[in-house]
Amino acid sequence: MLALGRSERRKGFSKEELEKLTSVMAAEIVGNGYTRQELQKGLSSGYQYVDLSYKPEYLYLCGAPSTSKNQLIRRLKINGKLGLIINASELDMISGAMRQKCGHHDDVFRAAFHHEPVSTDYKVDDQIICAEDPHLALSFTGTPNQLAFFIPSLGNGLYSRFIILTAESRWKYRSAAPIKGKEDYDTFFKKLSGEVLDMFLFLQQSPTEVTLSDSQWEEHTAYFSQLLNEVACEKADAPGSIVLCAALIVARIACRTFVVS
Repeated sequence: MLALGRSERRKGFSKEELEKLTSVMAAEIVGNGYTRQELQKGLSSGYQYVDLSYKPEYLYLCGAPSTSKNQLIRRLKINGKLGLIINASELDMISGAMRQKCGHHDDVFRAAFHHEPVSTDYKVDDQIICAEDPHLALSFTGTPNQLAFFIPSLGNGLYSRFIILTAESRWKYRSAAPIKGKEDYDTFFKKLSGEVLDMFLFLQQSPTEVTLSDSQWEEHTAYFSQLLNEVACEKADAPGSIVLCAALIVARIACRTFVVS
């Protein structure tokens, strides 16, 4: 197959132009294992036109924490239901990018939590970039001070979209020396990552829908109804929204845990 890019002045190539071009390339083509008869046969049977005037869009499952709002929405659009994962061992990797002029993507995080459409329309793109059904997973670690910089207040709604796990420091030195007869950490985590990859590929080929049973829904509703009533006594809207989002998060975790197990 001969692939030719689109010309800026012409819409395509005539057969005569193509034959003239291939006659110049004939020596190289024959040298690569093709005969002149095969080349002429291919020309007589027609040719396939491939438009290479644009860059292909690639899927990146793991995104970079330091990114712009526009690029984040673009990745969510391209990946579609495959989703995008952003991991950061230092929370200020993402919060630093959010404070930049090209950042301010707090609203994208909030909308993606509910799979709501997110879009941008800048002159430089010459088109609207819209992720109709964004799927985004975020996993960060950091210090309490980094958390306060990432979520400065409860007012913007970002806090309720995250599960925040805190733990006390247990100061006990663990030796990094290898232990004879035991598997090293690199091999151990590579094996775990292989298992996760196998589950991912299996679910991609065999889409699975997991729902709660009627009794599980009743237990879920009763628990969070009671919790919401307790929080509502504080006469503040922010804690109530945290309970509602937590109810959704718990249901999601329950379904995903069932799939993994």
